[in-house]
Amino acid sequence: MESRVLRIATRKSALALAQTTQAAEAIIATNSAAGGISHDIASGTAANLSYELVGLTTEGDRRLDKSLASFGGKGVFIKELEVALLEGCADIAIHSLKDMPAEVLPEFKLAAVLKREDPRDAFISRGAVSGAVSGQSNAGPRFMDLPSGARVGTGSIRRVVQLKALRPDLEYVPIRGNIQTRIQKLAGDAANGISPLDGVVLAAAGLKRMGLADRITEYFSTEQMLPASGQGILAIETLSSCHPEPSGSSSLADILSRVNDPRTYCIAVAEMAYLKALNAGCQFPVASFAEFEGPADVCSEIGAANFAGDADVLKIRGIYWDEKSQKLLRAECRANVKMGDGAEKSARALGIELAEQIKQQL
Repeated sequence: MESRVLRIATRKSALALAQTTQAAEAIIATNSAAGGISHDIASGTAANLSYELVGLTTEGDRRLDKSLASFGGKGVFIKELEVALLEGCADIAIHSLKDMPAEVLPEFKLAAVLKREDPRDAFISRGAVSGAVSGQSNAGPRFMDLPSGARVGTGSIRRVVQLKALRPDLEYVPIRGNIQTRIQKLAGDAANGISPLDGVVLAAAGLKRMGLADRITEYFSTEQMLPASGQGILAIETLSSCHPEPSGSSSLADILSRVNDPRTYCIAVAEMAYLKALNAGCQFPVASFAEFEGPADVCSEIGAANFAGDADVLKIRGIYWDEKSQKLLRAECRANVKMGDGAEKSARALGIELAEQIKQQL
């Protein structure tokens, strides 16, 4: 079998490179475990499968002085990577699913997703950062213990509307930049007249992938703050019609299918279907979170007559901020999702059903 190098398009930020490397190593490992590929642990490659990163800078990375909603929303983080696929410079692209539009363009497809990392949002207080320097673990006040008027940084309007529901007495400061830049804003910049922040809110998944979990003061439960749709999920995108495969090689679809997590894929489909049904992107204060539940916990709620013993129960919750009524709308629904050929269709229908429940409240 001939050697094959998988060219992977990725953003150049430290987090993107860490995430892409994690996904690439998972592709190598799962294909090695599937048999027929000898894995060289020392080099991190398989005898006939290796990878190289194609680092790119996106519009979203360049325009850090403006909010995402002001110049195009989610697509600004993936366009250059998709161009690389179209031009044949890369075989696959790795994205954070929450950075992707609710529906990919016809030229592309969501080929696989990795098992979901921690989907929650996390709070880092200024005391936690200074405490880390002095050796004190997770020092500093928790979010609900902040004094009235405290300044909390976040670049997400989804987070702001939910944080205001918890603490309307705080000031929420828009921030952008990579993880390190956002954490540094806790210290302020006295030379330029920028006051320090009392805390910042970031995705737990990114902090963990960057080895910064020890900076976290506390995690928000998904009941306190619903994560962004797709948060914590690494997505693998390819062309809809792949180029001819090298002679003697496994097809790209086969290679990626081995790393795909079926349950996470269903979750991704449901959450993105919700966004699409509401025609919502990152410029909207909207979110959804799907999770599989143990059948015994919910059988009585959905009705024993409707329960299939070989199915799993997928629950999805959603929020939508209605500017007209100034209300944060919420909805929740469940369905049996049987793993197999019909799972994606069932998950998509559930996401659409959730969106319809929200629309009925508008």
